[in-house]
Amino acid sequence: MAKILIITKNPLAEQELQLALQKINDEVFCTSSLLEQIDFYPEVAGYFSIAILSETISSLELSKYLVSLKRKGLLLIRKGSQDQLKETDLDWMISEIDEWFTDQTPMEDFIEKIARLKEQIGELKSDVSKTYKKFISRLTKNERKVVYFLYKAKGAQLSREKLCEEVWGTGVNTSNVCQLSFLVSCIREKMVNAGFDENELKTMWGRGYQLGDMLVSLLNKNEFTLTP
Repeated sequence: MAKILIITKNPLAEQELQLALQKINDEVFCTSSLLEQIDFYPEVAGYFSIAILSETISSLELSKYLVSLKRKGLLLIRKGSQDQLKETDLDWMISEIDEWFTDQTPMEDFIEKIARLKEQIGELKSDVSKTYKKFISRLTKNERKVVYFLYKAKGAQLSREKLCEEVWGTGVNTSNVCQLSFLVSCIREKMVNAGFDENELKTMWGRGYQLGDMLVSLLNKNEFTLTP
């Protein structure tokens, strides 16, 4: 059973989806107000594993909250066509959304997409192995890079300058340092949502960052690489 959040402007329009998911024993909650308040109620969003983003929410509006949704560790499935975003200023959203479907998607195909997301989640339980899988499966490309290069330091601290150089391949600048701080914040939040202690990613003020022993051990055991 998965815990699924449907985010929409019109809950009545989502009844068919809600019923189909409930028939396969998923727990479903439909909301028309949580999106704009996502940062004020992290514990609510954190209860769910998957969020379905209705086509009643415009891409422009969704773009304002997509980063917050990802930071909460949610896997996202969007109703709509990703082709509409290609070659626009919002094309960055395509890679942030895990699955897509449209009105023409047969219900059995939609259920299969949900099943694939459930596999990513690993039907999360409290054991360390599944906590690890939950955390790793939710990392974005750049978040994975940060974790990888910290892991390669074998538990030693890595300076912000070195991390910026490794992640972006350029010299340190104000933009990169700000982006790095944001990425570390996202990683730590996903880590905590997965069940790790926040100290498994330590900020060494004025010096850099360092992974905790448990996470380094798990990354080593699972032969963590730069690409999935």
